[in-house]
Amino acid sequence: MQKKFNLKDFRDSIKVTRAEYKKDKFIELDACLQEVLKLPGIPLGHITQVYGKSDTGKTSLMFHAAVQAQKQGIVPVIIITEGKIDWNRAAAMGLDVDNCIIEENLKYLEDIFDFIDNKIVTNVMDGTLPHDVMVFWDSMGNTLSEKSIKINEKTGQREIKNTHMLAAAVKSERLSVLMDRINDTRKINYPKAIGAFIINSVYTGTAAYVGAPIPEVVKGGNKVKYTASLMIKCNLVSKLEASTNGRKLKFGMVSKISVTKNHINGQEYSGEFVITPDSILPNDSKAIKDYRDKNKDTWGDMELFETKGESDNE
Repeated sequence: MQKKFNLKDFRDSIKVTRAEYKKDKFIELDACLQEVLKLPGIPLGHITQVYGKSDTGKTSLMFHAAVQAQKQGIVPVIIITEGKIDWNRAAAMGLDVDNCIIEENLKYLEDIFDFIDNKIVTNVMDGTLPHDVMVFWDSMGNTLSEKSIKINEKTGQREIKNTHMLAAAVKSERLSVLMDRINDTRKINYPKAIGAFIINSVYTGTAAYVGAPIPEVVKGGNKVKYTASLMIKCNLVSKLEASTNGRKLKFGMVSKISVTKNHINGQEYSGEFVITPDSILPNDSKAIKDYRDKNKDTWGDMELFETKGESDNE
Protein backbone atom coordinates (compact mmCIF):
# COMPACT_ATOMS: atom_id res chain seq x y z
CA MET A 1 0.00 0.00 0.00
CA GLN A 2 1.38 3.41 -1.04
CA LYS A 3 2.11 5.76 1.84
CA LYS A 4 -0.03 8.91 1.84
CA PHE A 5 1.96 12.02 0.98
CA ASN A 6 2.17 14.56 3.79
CA LEU A 7 3.08 18.07 2.62
CA LYS A 8 4.01 19.27 6.11
CA ASP A 9 6.47 16.41 6.58
CA PHE A 10 7.97 17.16 3.18
CA ARG A 11 8.40 20.83 4.02
CA ASP A 12 10.07 19.90 7.29
CA SER A 13 12.38 17.49 5.48
CA ILE A 14 13.68 20.18 3.12
CA LYS A 15 13.80 22.75 5.95
CA VAL A 16 11.56 25.34 4.31
CA THR A 17 11.33 28.54 6.34
CA ARG A 18 9.13 31.56 5.77
CA ALA A 19 10.34 35.08 6.37
CA GLU A 20 8.50 37.09 9.01
CA TYR A 21 8.06 40.76 8.28
CA LYS A 22 7.47 43.77 10.48
CA LYS A 23 4.43 45.98 10.03
CA ASP A 24 4.92 48.45 7.16
CA LYS A 25 6.36 51.78 8.26
CA PHE A 26 6.17 55.07 6.36
CA ILE A 27 7.47 58.60 6.49
CA GLU A 28 4.08 60.23 6.94
CA LEU A 29 3.66 63.12 4.51
CA ASP A 30 1.29 66.10 4.53
CA ALA A 31 -2.39 65.19 4.25
CA CYS A 32 -2.67 66.65 0.73
CA LEU A 33 0.09 64.29 -0.46
CA GLN A 34 -1.41 61.31 1.35
CA GLU A 35 -4.64 61.98 -0.52
CA VAL A 36 -2.83 61.82 -3.86
CA LEU A 37 -0.65 58.82 -3.05
CA LYS A 38 -3.41 56.86 -1.26
CA LEU A 39 -0.62 55.91 1.13
CA PRO A 40 0.56 57.39 4.44
CA GLY A 41 3.75 58.51 2.70
CA ILE A 42 7.12 57.12 1.65
CA PRO A 43 7.68 53.49 2.73
CA LEU A 44 10.72 52.15 4.58
CA GLY A 45 12.05 48.80 3.42
CA HIS A 46 11.49 49.78 -0.21
CA ILE A 47 12.99 51.88 -3.00
CA THR A 48 10.90 54.85 -4.12
CA GLN A 49 11.82 56.61 -7.36
CA VAL A 50 10.62 60.15 -8.03
CA TYR A 51 11.12 61.29 -11.60
CA GLY A 52 10.27 64.09 -14.00
CA LYS A 53 11.67 67.07 -15.82
CA SER A 54 13.67 69.82 -14.16
CA ASP A 55 11.78 72.22 -11.85
CA THR A 56 8.70 70.07 -11.39
CA GLY A 57 8.85 69.69 -7.62
CA LYS A 58 11.06 66.61 -7.11
CA THR A 59 13.55 68.25 -4.75
CA SER A 60 10.80 70.04 -2.84
CA LEU A 61 9.10 66.70 -2.30
CA MET A 62 12.43 65.34 -1.04
CA PHE A 63 12.86 68.23 1.42
CA HIS A 64 9.33 67.75 2.74
CA ALA A 65 9.85 64.00 3.20
CA ALA A 66 13.19 64.59 4.97
CA VAL A 67 11.56 67.11 7.36
CA GLN A 68 8.75 64.68 8.10
CA ALA A 69 11.29 61.89 8.65
CA GLN A 70 13.06 63.96 11.32
CA LYS A 71 9.75 64.59 13.09
CA GLN A 72 9.27 60.81 13.31
CA GLY A 73 12.80 59.99 14.50
CA ILE A 74 13.91 58.65 11.12
CA VAL A 75 17.42 59.77 10.15
CA PRO A 76 17.67 61.38 6.69
CA VAL A 77 20.80 60.47 4.74
CA ILE A 78 20.99 63.04 1.92
CA ILE A 79 23.29 62.41 -1.03
CA ILE A 80 23.68 65.31 -3.43
CA THR A 81 25.35 64.82 -6.81
CA GLU A 82 24.02 67.78 -8.81
CA GLY A 83 25.43 70.57 -6.67
CA LYS A 84 22.30 72.72 -6.99
CA ILE A 85 20.81 72.34 -3.53
CA ASP A 86 19.63 75.47 -1.71
CA TRP A 87 20.20 74.55 1.93
CA ASN A 88 18.64 77.84 3.07
CA ARG A 89 15.41 76.77 1.42
CA ALA A 90 15.68 73.33 3.02
CA ALA A 91 16.01 75.05 6.40
CA ALA A 92 13.01 77.29 5.60
CA MET A 93 10.96 74.12 5.01
CA GLY A 94 12.01 72.92 8.47
CA LEU A 95 15.01 70.68 7.82
CA ASP A 96 17.54 70.48 10.66
CA VAL A 97 20.73 69.96 8.66
CA ASP A 98 22.72 69.29 11.85
CA ASN A 99 20.65 66.16 12.42
CA CYS A 100 21.10 64.65 8.97
CA ILE A 101 23.88 62.70 7.34
CA ILE A 102 24.80 64.77 4.28
CA GLU A 103 27.21 63.63 1.56
CA GLU A 104 28.00 66.04 -1.30
CA ASN A 105 31.42 64.90 -2.55
CA LEU A 106 30.71 61.61 -4.32
CA LYS A 107 31.04 61.91 -8.10
CA TYR A 108 30.37 58.50 -9.60
CA LEU A 109 27.59 55.93 -9.41
CA GLU A 110 29.94 53.27 -8.08
CA ASP A 111 31.06 55.50 -5.20
CA ILE A 112 27.48 56.34 -4.26
CA PHE A 113 26.31 52.74 -4.23
CA ASP A 114 29.36 51.75 -2.18
CA PHE A 115 28.58 54.53 0.30
CA ILE A 116 24.91 53.53 0.66
CA ASP A 117 25.70 49.82 0.93
CA ASN A 118 28.80 49.85 3.12
CA LYS A 119 28.38 53.00 5.19
CA ILE A 120 24.61 53.07 5.69
CA VAL A 121 22.88 49.74 5.06
CA THR A 122 25.56 47.60 6.74
CA ASN A 123 25.70 49.85 9.81
CA VAL A 124 21.92 49.83 10.22
CA MET A 125 21.77 46.07 9.82
CA ASP A 126 24.47 45.38 12.42
CA GLY A 127 23.13 47.98 14.87
CA THR A 128 26.02 50.45 14.63
CA LEU A 129 23.49 53.01 13.36
CA PRO A 130 20.52 52.18 15.64
CA HIS A 131 17.85 54.20 13.81
CA ASP A 132 15.39 53.83 10.99
CA VAL A 133 16.95 55.58 7.99
CA MET A 134 15.73 57.06 4.73
CA VAL A 135 18.36 57.60 2.04
CA PHE A 136 17.60 60.57 -0.23
CA TRP A 137 19.59 60.81 -3.47
CA ASP A 138 19.35 63.89 -5.70
CA SER A 139 19.85 62.81 -8.34
CA MET A 140 20.71 59.48 -9.90
CA GLY A 141 19.69 60.39 -13.45
CA ASN A 142 22.65 62.55 -14.43
CA THR A 143 25.38 60.79 -12.41
CA LEU A 144 28.10 59.13 -14.49
CA SER A 145 29.73 55.75 -14.14
CA GLU A 146 33.42 55.86 -13.29
CA LYS A 147 33.96 53.50 -16.24
CA SER A 148 32.84 56.19 -18.68
CA ILE A 149 35.79 58.43 -17.73
CA LYS A 150 38.99 57.68 -19.63
CA ILE A 151 42.33 59.48 -19.62
CA ASN A 152 43.88 59.79 -23.06
CA GLU A 153 47.39 58.35 -22.71
CA LYS A 154 48.81 60.64 -25.40
CA THR A 155 47.26 63.95 -24.37
CA GLY A 156 46.51 63.28 -20.71
CA GLN A 157 43.07 64.77 -21.23
CA ARG A 158 39.90 63.41 -19.68
CA GLU A 159 37.48 61.81 -22.14
CA ILE A 160 33.89 60.75 -21.57
CA LYS A 161 32.58 57.77 -23.57
CA ASN A 162 29.47 55.58 -23.67
CA THR A 163 27.94 57.50 -20.77
CA HIS A 164 24.33 56.34 -21.03
CA MET A 165 25.12 52.69 -21.72
CA LEU A 166 27.67 52.34 -18.93
CA ALA A 167 25.59 54.27 -16.42
CA ALA A 168 22.51 52.15 -17.21
CA ALA A 169 24.51 48.95 -16.67
CA VAL A 170 25.79 50.12 -13.27
CA LYS A 171 22.33 51.27 -12.17
CA SER A 172 20.76 47.97 -13.19
CA GLU A 173 23.33 45.82 -11.40
CA ARG A 174 23.79 47.84 -8.24
CA LEU A 175 20.14 48.80 -7.73
CA SER A 176 19.14 45.13 -7.81
CA VAL A 177 21.60 44.39 -4.99
CA LEU A 178 20.50 47.47 -3.05
CA MET A 179 16.83 46.49 -3.47
CA ASP A 180 17.47 43.08 -1.90
CA ARG A 181 19.43 44.59 1.01
CA ILE A 182 16.81 47.25 1.72
CA ASN A 183 13.95 44.75 1.48
CA ASP A 184 15.75 42.54 4.01
CA THR A 185 15.42 45.28 6.64
CA ARG A 186 11.65 44.70 6.62
CA LYS A 187 12.23 41.33 8.31
CA ILE A 188 11.71 41.03 12.04
CA ASN A 189 15.31 39.99 12.71
CA TYR A 190 16.40 43.56 11.83
CA PRO A 191 15.20 46.03 14.49
CA LYS A 192 15.54 49.04 12.18
CA ALA A 193 14.53 49.57 8.56
CA ILE A 194 15.99 51.49 5.63
CA GLY A 195 14.24 53.13 2.71
CA ALA A 196 15.59 54.87 -0.38
CA PHE A 197 14.07 57.93 -2.06
CA ILE A 198 15.86 58.31 -5.38
CA ILE A 199 15.31 61.24 -7.70
CA ASN A 200 15.70 60.35 -11.35
CA SER A 201 15.46 62.36 -14.55
CA VAL A 202 13.81 61.61 -17.86
CA TYR A 203 14.55 61.99 -21.53
CA THR A 204 12.24 62.32 -24.51
CA GLY A 205 11.44 58.98 -26.07
CA THR A 206 10.03 58.04 -29.48
CA ALA A 207 6.32 58.14 -30.26
CA ALA A 208 4.78 54.72 -30.92
CA TYR A 209 3.20 56.03 -34.13
CA VAL A 210 2.77 59.30 -35.98
CA GLY A 211 0.59 61.61 -33.94
CA ALA A 212 0.97 59.60 -30.73
CA PRO A 213 2.02 61.34 -27.50
CA ILE A 214 5.79 61.58 -27.06
CA PRO A 215 6.72 59.62 -23.93
CA GLU A 216 9.14 60.65 -21.21
CA VAL A 217 11.48 57.75 -20.46
CA VAL A 218 13.10 57.26 -17.05
CA LYS A 219 16.89 57.21 -17.31
CA GLY A 220 18.23 53.70 -16.81
CA GLY A 221 15.30 52.03 -18.55
CA ASN A 222 12.96 49.29 -17.41
CA LYS A 223 15.58 47.52 -15.29
CA VAL A 224 15.85 50.61 -13.11
CA LYS A 225 12.06 50.83 -12.87
CA TYR A 226 11.95 47.19 -11.79
CA THR A 227 13.79 47.85 -8.54
CA ALA A 228 11.33 50.47 -7.26
CA SER A 229 8.29 49.47 -5.24
CA LEU A 230 6.84 52.95 -5.68
CA MET A 231 7.32 55.34 -8.61
CA ILE A 232 6.08 58.91 -8.55
CA LYS A 233 6.15 61.23 -11.53
CA CYS A 234 6.25 65.03 -11.04
CA ASN A 235 4.93 67.40 -13.68
CA LEU A 236 4.69 71.20 -13.62
CA VAL A 237 1.12 72.45 -13.91
CA SER A 238 1.56 76.17 -13.33
CA LYS A 239 3.65 78.81 -11.61
CA LEU A 240 2.01 80.95 -8.95
CA GLU A 241 2.86 84.61 -9.13
CA ALA A 242 1.63 87.84 -7.64
CA SER A 243 1.90 91.45 -8.72
CA THR A 244 1.58 94.87 -7.12
CA ASN A 245 2.58 98.27 -8.47
CA GLY A 246 4.16 96.62 -11.51
CA ARG A 247 6.30 94.29 -9.39
CA LYS A 248 6.04 90.54 -9.89
CA LEU A 249 6.77 87.90 -7.29
CA LYS A 250 6.93 84.17 -7.94
CA PHE A 251 5.79 82.58 -4.69
CA GLY A 252 5.13 78.99 -5.65
CA MET A 253 4.14 76.41 -8.21
CA VAL A 254 1.45 73.81 -8.74
CA SER A 255 2.89 70.35 -9.28
CA LYS A 256 1.00 67.27 -10.39
CA ILE A 257 2.24 63.97 -9.03
CA SER A 258 1.21 60.67 -10.54
CA VAL A 259 1.79 57.26 -8.98
CA THR A 260 2.92 55.23 -11.99
CA LYS A 261 3.96 52.07 -10.13
CA ASN A 262 2.76 50.92 -6.75
CA HIS A 263 3.76 47.55 -5.29
CA ILE A 264 2.77 48.69 -1.79
CA ASN A 265 -1.03 48.61 -2.07
CA GLY A 266 -1.48 48.37 -5.83
CA GLN A 267 -3.28 51.70 -6.28
CA GLU A 268 -2.23 54.31 -8.84
CA TYR A 269 -3.53 57.84 -8.58
CA SER A 270 -2.64 61.40 -9.52
CA GLY A 271 -3.35 64.81 -8.07
CA GLU A 272 -2.01 68.31 -7.59
CA PHE A 273 -0.41 70.18 -4.72
CA VAL A 274 1.24 73.56 -4.21
CA ILE A 275 4.94 74.06 -3.48
CA THR A 276 6.05 77.31 -1.86
CA PRO A 277 9.56 78.29 -0.72
CA ASP A 278 8.80 77.03 2.80
CA SER A 279 5.87 74.63 2.67
CA ILE A 280 3.63 72.13 0.87
CA LEU A 281 -0.03 73.14 0.48
CA PRO A 282 -3.23 71.64 -0.93
CA ASN A 283 -4.08 73.04 -4.35
CA ASP A 284 -7.18 74.95 -3.36
CA SER A 285 -8.00 78.64 -3.27
CA LYS A 286 -8.43 78.80 0.52
CA ALA A 287 -5.02 77.30 1.24
CA ILE A 288 -3.36 79.67 -1.25
CA LYS A 289 -5.24 82.69 0.17
CA ASP A 290 -4.25 81.71 3.72
CA TYR A 291 -0.63 81.47 2.63
CA ARG A 292 -0.84 84.89 0.97
CA ASP A 293 -2.42 86.39 4.10
CA LYS A 294 0.31 84.84 6.24
CA ASN A 295 2.92 86.67 4.15
CA LYS A 296 0.94 89.86 3.60
CA ASP A 297 3.12 91.96 5.88
CA THR A 298 6.15 91.06 3.78
CA TRP A 299 4.56 91.14 0.33
CA GLY A 300 1.96 93.88 0.74
CA ASP A 301 -1.40 93.75 -1.07
CA MET A 302 -0.94 91.66 -4.18
CA GLU A 303 -3.05 90.25 -6.96
CA LEU A 304 -2.44 86.55 -7.55
CA PHE A 305 -2.28 84.87 -10.95
CA GLU A 306 -1.07 81.65 -12.55
CA THR A 307 1.22 80.97 -15.50
CA LYS A 308 0.54 77.61 -17.09
CA GLY A 309 3.36 75.09 -17.24
CA GLU A 310 4.08 72.26 -19.63
CA SER A 311 1.45 69.69 -20.49
CA ASP A 312 1.89 66.10 -19.39
CA ASN A 313 2.87 64.10 -22.45
CA GLU A 314 2.64 60.66 -20.91
